[in-house]
This record gives sequence, C-alpha cells and structure tokens, in this order.
Amino acid sequence: MLKGKRRGILGGVALLVVALVGAGLWHYVHRQDDPTHDSAVTDAAQKVDRVQSRFEADHLYQADKYVHSASQDPDVAVLTVTGETHWQTGVTLVLRVTGHGVEIGADGSTIDERDEAICFRLRLGPRDDRRDDDIECPPDDPLQVAEDPSLDGVDDRLKSALQAVGPDEAAVRAALDDLKLDPAIVTEVTAQDGRVGVALRAAQYDCLLARVTGNGAELWRPAHTQLAPGELSCAARVALSSNFGKGLR
Repeated sequence: MLKGKRRGILGGVALLVVALVGAGLWHYVHRQDDPTHDSAVTDAAQKVDRVQSRFEADHLYQADKYVHSASQDPDVAVLTVTGETHWQTGVTLVLRVTGHGVEIGADGSTIDERDEAICFRLRLGPRDDRRDDDIECPPDDPLQVAEDPSLDGVDDRLKSALQAVGPDEAAVRAALDDLKLDPAIVTEVTAQDGRVGVALRAAQYDCLLARVTGNGAELWRPAHTQLAPGELSCAARVALSSNFGKGLR
C-alpha cells in the first residue's frame, strides 16, 4: 500500500511539473511568436537606452541617483534596487517600462496595437555593466520618486521681470516672487558692486543664471558639461563671476 501511495504521489508531482513546464514553454513560445510584443520590447528597449545614456552623461555612480534619474522618465518605473555604488558593491536595478507595440500587415495596415509593460534588469558595475531585456516582471510596486521641476518656459518671463526692476536686490527678490515659480525650484540671489546675480536650479543640469546691471538683465544657461561634478555650480555668485556666459576652457 505504501509503495502504491508513494508511486501515486510521485506520479502526481511529475504531472504537475510537466504541466508547469508545459505552461511556461507555451507562454515563452507564445510571446516569441507575438509581433506586437516584440515591437513593444523594441520600443521599451530604446527608452532604456536613453536612461542609460543619461546615467553616463550625468556621471552617476550612486544607487539613489540611478533611481532618481531613471524615474524622471514618465514611461519608466524602478521596481527594485540593490547595492550602493557602481565601483564598490555594484548596483542592480529592475525597471518596468511602458513599450508601445504595433503589428503591421503586408499591406501596411495595423493588425494589432497596444501598450505593454516590459521589464529590464540593469547590472551596473562593479566591473562591467550588463542588461537583461524582457525579463519576467516582479510583483513589486514602483519606488516612489519625486518628479524634478522644470525651468522650461521660464527664460523670457525671468528676463522681462528683471529688466523692469534693475539692479536692486530687494526688487529682484520681489520680482522672482511675482513669477510664482514651482516651489521646488531652488532660487538664489546675491548682490555685489551694484550688480545682482540670480540662480534658478530645477535639477543639477537644469540651471538658469541671470545678471542684472544698470544696463539691463542678461540670462545664461550653462551647458550640460559645464554643470558636471567638479565644474561650475548653479549659484548666484557664478552669475557675477568672470565665468558667466563663457564655455569651458
């Protein structure tokens, strides 16, 4: 009896394994033969390419900085992060990316079209960077990351406001208050030798500097490379320095 029961249990387990494997293989084959899914993966992969390009351009190496940067893309959510820094522990991110998939027929007509969540694993350091595309998405909720403010559309408003008040620090501060900028934008004002310097910073690489003199107001947006770590800071004193309006040497 015991042998018979054991054989029955083992047989049941074997059938369950076969069923699970079969289901997994069917799912794999089904997805492999889904042009719309393939198109969605391609679209999502291009978005991850851009995320990784920003990592490199912004000289990122800390886990929290990677998470913050990736999360600024509206189509990208960070599900998990492990590690602390690129060169010590390495950092691994799992991203869920919205990919837009389209299947086009031989006659050019759209057969199928949909958005799909595609997941990617990024292994950043400590020696090499690797990426796994179209992995199974974990059930984790996205990490909550605040969206950076933006200085888009501020230039003309700022110049007009500063032109009207002249190099008076109190008047400049009042003019900035009247602009009703996003409270998340960091504002700095300093006065020196009859001039007023202004710095508006929405993010490390989103910076607007202004210099107000008796001749009016000048605005300058430092280039991305000029705001890299170790280069210029987005500060009002820079607006009053000899670096204002110049490129890197």
